[in-house]
Amino acid sequence: MAQLLPIITSVHSTHRLPEAVSTLLRQLSDTCSSDQSLDLDYVRSFLSSSLGWERKDVLHKFKKQLLEPENLSTITHHIQLQTMGKVNSFPLFFHDTYDQQVTILVHPRPLRLPDGSKQISSTLSLGSDGYPLKKQSDRQRLNLLAILDKLPEFIALVTPQFTLRYINKPFRDQVQLKAGDSCYYAFTGDTEAAEKPSHPYLPPFDVFETGSPSFSAWKSPCSGRSYRFLSYPFTDTDGEPLILLMGLDITQLTRFQEKLAITERQYHLITNNLSLGIAVVDGQRNITAANRQFRNWFKLQNESYPVSCPSVLIEQDENGECLLDKTTSLTLQDGKEHEYEFSTPLNGAEITFRITACPLHQTKLFSSAIILLEDITEKKKIEQRTQQMRKLEAMSTLAAGIAHEINQPLSALRLYASGLDLLVEQRGSVPTKILQERLGLILRETGTIEDIITHMRSLVRHQGAFPLERSDVNYAVEQAVSLLQNKLATRNINVHNQLQNELPPALALPIQLEQIVINIMMNAAHALEHTEGQRCITITTCETNDHYIQLCIEDNGPGLQGLGDKIFDPFFTTKESGKSMGLGLALVHTFVTSWEGTITADSPRADNKGTLIKILLPQAPTT
Repeated sequence: MAQLLPIITSVHSTHRLPEAVSTLLRQLSDTCSSDQSLDLDYVRSFLSSSLGWERKDVLHKFKKQLLEPENLSTITHHIQLQTMGKVNSFPLFFHDTYDQQVTILVHPRPLRLPDGSKQISSTLSLGSDGYPLKKQSDRQRLNLLAILDKLPEFIALVTPQFTLRYINKPFRDQVQLKAGDSCYYAFTGDTEAAEKPSHPYLPPFDVFETGSPSFSAWKSPCSGRSYRFLSYPFTDTDGEPLILLMGLDITQLTRFQEKLAITERQYHLITNNLSLGIAVVDGQRNITAANRQFRNWFKLQNESYPVSCPSVLIEQDENGECLLDKTTSLTLQDGKEHEYEFSTPLNGAEITFRITACPLHQTKLFSSAIILLEDITEKKKIEQRTQQMRKLEAMSTLAAGIAHEINQPLSALRLYASGLDLLVEQRGSVPTKILQERLGLILRETGTIEDIITHMRSLVRHQGAFPLERSDVNYAVEQAVSLLQNKLATRNINVHNQLQNELPPALALPIQLEQIVINIMMNAAHALEHTEGQRCITITTCETNDHYIQLCIEDNGPGLQGLGDKIFDPFFTTKESGKSMGLGLALVHTFVTSWEGTITADSPRADNKGTLIKILLPQAPTT
């Protein structure tokens, strides 16, 4: 039994033990003069006889088993009760030499010392058969605590004094607290307030006042992480009211919500500063969201949604349709973009808008659409002025093109007429056969001039005066080579034809097709004038895998010299002033593109020498 005289018989350090365990050891000590001077001979004798432990191992095993979670929780709880004047016996559980659990009862009792001060002294006894239910309950409690320690959620039991009766491992690791500590600092970071006997109001602990469960949010001042707590009224087995705190780490959710809020602010900042009007329209034709420009245009001052669509979007025309029928309704049906242009009076002026409806992908069904309104009034005016300028430019190009193209048949007319004039001068008359032959040639050339003029007009007016025909590309090449053969020979230019046999016909105009070959070959001949050595033009035709007819004309001249992107421009020429109008390749480009073909220029040889003109024409359908 504890003695009150300060006689020191042995010293056992309590350094680093929990305060509750140190207090219990002082109460069990035969002498209690200081925290570091304890005489536990009584404890050694009792436990060695009760549990079969060797005396030399008793104190080590005793302290070790006092630190078991179940015993530590019990000791902490009862030491706290003692500070409140509640002194009760309590059981502790140990394992004997045979590893059988033995209940040891701790009997604390208050004593008055000679100096008038009070102190608690404790004795030990073996538990009787009256504790099996208590033992079973405590075991269940221990198992429950072990389970709670493995849960990811934070769980704690808080006393009315804001101390922790129990705290599970995840919570313990996070706030760096243990059972018996004040939890007030963990929630506030206020060291001074944590030492006071009463604390200011704190949301997780309002259950003590209301007696009802409550939810609260908390951000740890130590880690900066965020949590959501459920505070629930709880009564311990000894009848003391507690708060059961169950917390969930919502840091990731909070950060996501913060990022979402930032993104939403950025979205509003961007959309509200766009010149486009943006709105979301649902299936009932209500506006569920709109940016500042849209609201300003249609005087939507109230930002509470949904609101009705502006009347200009839902007013029906003479066909019984409205703008939403032509755009948004179609988008909600097929999930594709639809756009439409319309004009409406706005703020005293006629404004032209382009409305574009885009599907809003929320579910498999398109329940809403985003509409974009763009003010294209100025663009339309610029387009009209540009179109007028293009017409004037086209007329100028037409006049120059006619002059360029009819120069060749006019030269032929002059030649034929000069021949007839020479025959009349030499013979006095012309034989009928020769006269008819020359007149036929003259009529053919005048017909060519007429075809050129008519076709040029159709290009400008986009009337398609001549329907496209099945055109033999090989024949056009052979005719052009035959016509230019003498002229090329005088310049020492050799022509090599590599034409595919049985080449399918292309969809083009035969007259212009022959003119294309002549123009490209004459450009090649001009490029070869200053070429030393062999001068060569190679013409190749073939059918491509995607059913186009390919025509390639290549020379071994000086190449494009970086001007490949300009050679098809009207009036561009590298020849001396007065020798060319720069319309030959421009007209070639116009002819090919009007037939839905393509034309490209490249310098394929080493050092960017040579020029390759490649033309792809659509193949004529089979009849």
